[in-house]
Amino acid sequence: METQAETMEQMGRALHDLCQPLTTLQCRLELAGLVRTEEGYREAVELGLEECGRLVQVVGSMRKIVCAAKLRAPGGPAAG
Repeated sequence: METQAETMEQMGRALHDLCQPLTTLQCRLELAGLVRTEEGYREAVELGLEECGRLVQVVGSMRKIVCAAKLRAPGGPAAG
């Protein structure tokens, strides 16, 4: 059975995993704003969609961590 500390460690890793795609997305959008070309905007959108996919995956894993922690919590559905 996982401890609260282990759950928090998992969440910490997941939050860390969110940083890279968010930073990439922000940088690419800022660059497209500076370049202001059709190709720059197109590349920013393409990369943005890829990074959003990564973000959705990480958020999904965070949801699973939270749901599992709720099931293990005293008074949670698994306790009944």
